[in-house]
This record gives sequence, structure tokens and C-alpha cells, in this order.
Amino acid sequence: MSAVNEGSREVAPIGGVLPFLLPFGVYVLHTLEELPGFAAWATRHFGPETTGMFAAYHIPLVLLVLATSWRAVRQGRHGVWVVLATAFQWQFAMNALFHLGAWVALGEYSPGAVTASVVSLPATAVYLAWIRREGRADTREIALALLLGTLIAAAAVGFLFL
Repeated sequence: MSAVNEGSREVAPIGGVLPFLLPFGVYVLHTLEELPGFAAWATRHFGPETTGMFAAYHIPLVLLVLATSWRAVRQGRHGVWVVLATAFQWQFAMNALFHLGAWVALGEYSPGAVTASVVSLPATAVYLAWIRREGRADTREIALALLLGTLIAAAAVGFLFL
């Protein structure tokens, strides 16, 4: 696809920005792995949760990540949507470390650890290498995204204790 004139600004070619959709794809795959067993696991180790609760808060979050990823695709480079998409992708790497660390620390498989290790971590490495190589975000934007992503991941872990 070629660039499209949207008002007075050019929109990036879709094929050149598909990595911005990685956060959404990673989240969907990861949520599908977690859905059957995460609530019971979280209840045993953190605080009460049901599969219904899990779905109730993941559905709007998946849609938020999709909207953010799509806006980053449309933006193409620099700006709030690129920063937010990058923050979400970084959050999935931090979430992967949580799953793998919990598996080791608790001695029990943490639902989500497979996609964390074989999808989230490699996707984050590819995404960050791409965003730097293609100049989609500058150093300041990437640093802000990493900070925001770390805060989002910390909030997600903290939510388990509610």
C-alpha cells in the first residue's frame, strides 16, 4: 500500500509500519494462553480472581492495545502513539520476566510463561531493533516508552494483589 494523504499530512505506507501491530498480536496470543488457567493460579498465589474477571478486564485492554497499535501505524513515526505502542510492547517483555520469575520462584508453571518466552521476548527484541533502525522513535521517545511500559507492568502485577 502506498502513502495516503489524510488531511494535510501524509500517512506512512502500511507495509513499512506493520511491526507497530506486534503489541496487539503478542497480547492476543498471550491472553489466549493465560485464559484457561491464569485466574486459578493467581488466586492461589496472589489474590482472588475468576476467569470472568480476567476476561472482563482483558477485553477492553486488548482493544486499547489494538487502537494504540493502529494509531501508531497511521502515525508512522514519532509522537504519542508510537511511544504508547512501544510502551505496550516493552510491558509485554516485563510481563514475560514476571511469568518466568514466578515460575521459578513458586515452583509452579505460571500460565502465560510459554508465550512470554517464545513470543513476547523475541517480539520485543525485533520491535525495538526495528524502531531504532527505521528511526520511528528517537532516544527520548524510546526512554519514555520504556519508563511507561515498566510502570504499566508494575501496575499489572500490583493488580494481582487486589
